[in-house]
Amino acid sequence: MPELTNSSLVLGGLAACAVGVLGISYIYLRREKRKFTQVGVVSKLFIHPIKSCRGLEVSQAECVALGIKSNGVMDRSFVIICPEGRFVTQRQQPSIALIAPSLSNDKESLLINAPGMPTLTVPLKDQNGPVHNIRIFKLPVDGEDCGHEASEWLSQYLGKPGYKLIRHSKRFKGKILTDDPTWGSKAKRGEQATYQDLAQVNILSAASLESLNSKLDKPVQLRNFRPNIVVEGTTAFCEDKWKYVCIGTDALLRTTHLCDRCRQTTVDPDTGTFYETGEPLKTLKTYRMAPSGFPDQKRHGSSPLFGTQLAVESQGTIKLGDPVFASME
Repeated sequence: MPELTNSSLVLGGLAACAVGVLGISYIYLRREKRKFTQVGVVSKLFIHPIKSCRGLEVSQAECVALGIKSNGVMDRSFVIICPEGRFVTQRQQPSIALIAPSLSNDKESLLINAPGMPTLTVPLKDQNGPVHNIRIFKLPVDGEDCGHEASEWLSQYLGKPGYKLIRHSKRFKGKILTDDPTWGSKAKRGEQATYQDLAQVNILSAASLESLNSKLDKPVQLRNFRPNIVVEGTTAFCEDKWKYVCIGTDALLRTTHLCDRCRQTTVDPDTGTFYETGEPLKTLKTYRMAPSGFPDQKRHGSSPLFGTQLAVESQGTIKLGDPVFASME
């Protein structure tokens, strides 16, 4: 068990109170008939409105059909596309790590900032703009063009004309997860997502990051891995074994697969440039590869594993300090 900090003690106290209120229903989730035990508490929550750009740290979020959202802002519900129509991430343009969206005071717009750029205001409501069909790792999903001003802003920042900001409108379906050529067998019929890479929600334990940083000359941040939910109070990589996760009064998540990591983790989130060392990916490959005989070894290939991908089984609200219960079967 990692050493408890003051913040851990506070979160632990909140968790104890929550357990007293919620009672035994967490230990045996009646509908699923699975045994749930407490594995930690929620210590951080993140929503990433624009795929691959900086996230918002929030105190409360909702798990919904397409993933996780807060204050009406859906995780990965905007995406940048290049002039050729392909989606853009830090893998191709590391400087987009410095694009920082925030929520306007009236909660009706995203305010988007980046170094040397004026603030761009983008309405959250559908504007009935032109429709683009995008492919996110071979899965098609539609999006609405956020307009000329957003295109000019991105093109100026990225130094090339033709970039566009695309919004996932309520009038569109999400990408169909069962159609994924690699991980579709892990999804259930009807499950969809917006512009996430592979799954709706990502969980990471604070202890896993501590384990990694203990092996690095220069520690990395949670922002290198872009999780939605961070769990404190568990041992490193305990999340590898969670089959189902229950948080708050109603939210139930199902693990689909472990999260394999790519070169995006090697972008410094404070400078928007690649680390020359190739870390932390280089070190992760020394001790976090799928072992021989692991059921998904071939699917993960040469990518190290860090964090867990989950689908939303039951919708519900989660908040900081909530106890996290997991079933290992």
